Amino acid sequence: MTSAYSPEQIAQYLSYSRIPAPYRQLDKTPRDLKFLTVLHTHMLSIAPYENLCLHYSPTHKIDLDPQVLFKKIVDEARGRGGYCMENSIFFNHILRGLGFDVYTAGVRIRPRIDGVPGGEYMGW
Repeated sequence: MTSAYSPEQIAQYLSYSRIPAPYRQLDKTPRDLKFLTVLHTHMLSIAPYENLCLHYSPTHKIDLDPQVLFKKIVDEARGRGGYCMENSIFFNHILRGLGFDVYTAGVRIRPRIDGVPGGEYMGW
């Protein structure tokens, strides 16, 4: 599967997320754990998990279209991320655009007890 993002959008993301210059030389950067770790760390710093749109938008709806997510996270550059599916779909397409093999999968969550995950896993 290909990315929904163009090479220009991928370059814009790398710049916006402040990926170090050596990693922006994509023809020379190996697709390895080190690069993936840098991408993941920077992704967390620019696109936090949050659900403000669900509470403070007129529609209380989320659009999972990759182009809408790119606009929200990168083009608008407001330090916004999204809830888990928004960030996951966005990052999935970034990784695909960079040449990584990526797949999506369902997840389950569990509550935090004193800030630490614990207890029984809840539904999907």
